Amino acid sequence: MNKNKVLLTAIAFMTYMIMSGLLTQIGVILNAFSKSIGYPTSQAVAVFSYLTGGALIGTFISLGLYSRFALGSVLKVSYGVFLCVMLALVFVSVPSLALVKASLLILGICCGCGLSGGAVIISKSYNAAKRASAFIATDCSFSAAGYIFPTIAIFMLAQNMAWTWSYAAVGIIALCLFLMLFLVRFPETEATQENSARVVEQLKHILTLRVILMGMGVCAYLIAQTTFLSWAPNYLELTFALASEKAASVVSNYWGLSIFGLLSSALLIHVIRPRWMLMGAVTFALIMSVFFSFTKSADYFLVLSFAFGFFTTCIYKIAMAVGSEQIANAPAMLVTFLLFSGGVGSASAPALSGVIVSQFGLAAAMYMTMISFAVVVVMFSLCLLLERYSPNIKTD
Repeated sequence: MNKNKVLLTAIAFMTYMIMSGLLTQIGVILNAFSKSIGYPTSQAVAVFSYLTGGALIGTFISLGLYSRFALGSVLKVSYGVFLCVMLALVFVSVPSLALVKASLLILGICCGCGLSGGAVIISKSYNAAKRASAFIATDCSFSAAGYIFPTIAIFMLAQNMAWTWSYAAVGIIALCLFLMLFLVRFPETEATQENSARVVEQLKHILTLRVILMGMGVCAYLIAQTTFLSWAPNYLELTFALASEKAASVVSNYWGLSIFGLLSSALLIHVIRPRWMLMGAVTFALIMSVFFSFTKSADYFLVLSFAFGFFTTCIYKIAMAVGSEQIANAPAMLVTFLLFSGGVGSASAPALSGVIVSQFGLAAAMYMTMISFAVVVVMFSLCLLLERYSPNIKTD
């Protein structure tokens, strides 16, 4: 692997670390943040929806950005703006609520554009055989940042530092990434080719039935995962009368082994065909979700949540890799569309599950998880079945 490819890969990983760094420390800084704006935590947490909403907007914008503008140019502008906004957020002595909301929205948009750029880098820098393991590795960097930055936030708050300084730590990674953007030669995308088509024409080109099925599957997977992680603690607490601390451990159980599952997947993907791994993982996820819906044992529920995290967190990125092979040369818009589909799933899951739970009770959240995974299995199966009849797709 040459120096340019190493730096490009590092840039792709860092785009995921930055997004993770902003998201995963929300729970740590929430109390300090709520005190700084004078809101109760139940209301203060809603402010961070500007960050997640901004990320979804950024991913949607990227559908056109990377099809019209050079990859390097978009990333330089995105992270240049990111750093300026981060400086304003950190160094304004008493940031107003309006400034915080605007800052989080813009930071989210920049991160959404950056995540899409990172995914495009992976899809353009690696061939189909290595792309799956590279995509899985980006999730490893996301998980690693999810441990590093909350730990930094805990330390900073213990030193009575303002909550904004924990975000400044993420800004250091963004600064390093921004400087690296000027040291690399970016892979060619459709936007830098002379025969580049218009955005609408490119969108029509990628929206084949197989791509739509993969997008729906990715969306359903994120709905299933987000719903499970959001409601499993409450479900355990109400159904099995567990203490809140023990019930909440289901989330840490899930994430605790996930990084080891991702690392294992990144190695196994070179031995086991990606499509086989994908269908094996989603089938296992469906079986586990059925068990969680009907088990009468809280102990089994908690123990098997370790296996659930270990074996299923690879689904998203393997699906991204397989989905990127549905169109020749993995167009930037294709990769961005799959990311956007996932973003829609994770962003809509809280609202959808909230409505379902309010109408049918907490048990409905587990049923919703099960049904969503069933949809994932159906969508991916149909896509891979259609692949067999496509003369232009070379399956692994």
